[in-house]
Amino acid sequence: MPPLFTRSPLNPILTTTDRWWESRSVFNPGVAVVDGRVALVYRAVGGDGLSRFGLAWSRDGEHIDERSELPFYEAALDDPYARLGVEDPRITPLDGQFYLTYCKASVDTADTPPLYWETAPFRVRTGIGLTRDFQSMVEVSSLLPQANTKDGLLFPERIAGKYAALVREFPNIQYLTSPDLHQWSEPVTVLEPISGTWEGERIGAGPPPLRTPWGWLLLYHGNEYLRPRNERMYSMGMALLDVDDPTRVLYRHPDPIFRPEAPYEIAGPVGNVVFGTGLVELDDRLVLYYGAGDGVIGVATADRTALYALLRQGLG
Repeated sequence: MPPLFTRSPLNPILTTTDRWWESRSVFNPGVAVVDGRVALVYRAVGGDGLSRFGLAWSRDGEHIDERSELPFYEAALDDPYARLGVEDPRITPLDGQFYLTYCKASVDTADTPPLYWETAPFRVRTGIGLTRDFQSMVEVSSLLPQANTKDGLLFPERIAGKYAALVREFPNIQYLTSPDLHQWSEPVTVLEPISGTWEGERIGAGPPPLRTPWGWLLLYHGNEYLRPRNERMYSMGMALLDVDDPTRVLYRHPDPIFRPEAPYEIAGPVGNVVFGTGLVELDDRLVLYYGAGDGVIGVATADRTALYALLRQGLG
């Protein structure tokens, strides 16, 4: 079978600049279509080692036409949960505005790291921000504020009248709901890593789910291994969730749909990484935006008809 997603010949479409706040790496963008243009809110790491968000715009989804000189958003100095910055935004259009979900990173008290592979007691929380015009963003709440979580996102529709979300509390993808973005239900595990496969070490949700005629299309990342010197292998997979009950997995594609292959994906601050965080529909294409090697941003497109055919085949 030919590759489902095809890389843009313009890749990487976004790289570092000499601006101090994005001089080390730019990656993992959230995206949305706004008045006919694609907005990219991306993670930028600067000379101080902290993560902030930059903003770029594209008319055709591949050429960058405009890019902010200053950060679009950075954590408040007095936020103890974001002392290391904000990371990996996802953008969900909902109710005529745009919600951003993102990781807030800090270090907890000097105690035992929570996971065996951690080098420090990192503390990660999932924040929720709101923007109407991409001129500014305000934080409005958080997902599971007492738990270490990453890869949070909101669904682009309410489900059973409630906000619906996915989040990763290591190593699984979990589903939860809220009436107001403040009080959250107990998370329910939706997908778990599959030992001995391309997604055996951990998994996490990618872009916000896309509604199809058969269910919610979820693209997600899986890491195959974690070795000394931070060696990893991040690929992208695909699953289909029930529209009314996203805890029901209707189909899970057994193989990766996108793997690190290009030089800018294999090399980088963390090599062998494709980390999709944005997905939009442009004409008859599904356009995936991803961090490559934790250093630059790439884009790849799939024909919607071909992807839908793969879903139908999987559903039998």
